[in-house]
Amino acid sequence: MEYEKEIMDLINDYDMLRVLRHFTVAHVDYAKNITRYTEIPQMRVREYLKRLKDMGLLDYYTNTSIKRTEAKLKKSAEVHKHHTYYQINKKAEAVLKEITPKLYVRWLKQEELELLCSRKERKSRPDACAALLRMGIIDKCYDLTDLGREIFETARRMQVLKCDDRN
Repeated sequence: MEYEKEIMDLINDYDMLRVLRHFTVAHVDYAKNITRYTEIPQMRVREYLKRLKDMGLLDYYTNTSIKRTEAKLKKSAEVHKHHTYYQINKKAEAVLKEITPKLYVRWLKQEELELLCSRKERKSRPDACAALLRMGIIDKCYDLTDLGREIFETARRMQVLKCDDRN
């Protein structure tokens, strides 16, 4: 798989993936504005932006002014830059296309997939759920997130996950 390292880094850190996915809507943006939309603390957003730039998934936006046609979430038609703006690139778009529920199903261990069947089981084994939490598949209350439900349904359709109805 092309870009395997980048993909693995992203699926193992859901917040960093959320920051990158933000650019599919915004196209061009800066840390403080990303914080507004994702509710991820600004210091962490800055760290993610640096990591994504180092991974070759984001580029600096170099124009001296920025137009709403380029930065889709800007409120004014055109402003002069006052922040460090980043923009998504073709490599990032290719990487994001690879990150599907099917990829998660192939990546997760069978034991982790089986935890998707039962909240009760997840709650009784918090240590086994650490990866699921980090990947954004479950939340802090051990409930499946939207992503978790998509992965669960995909795993069942692929017939790699069969759940007892007792749970």
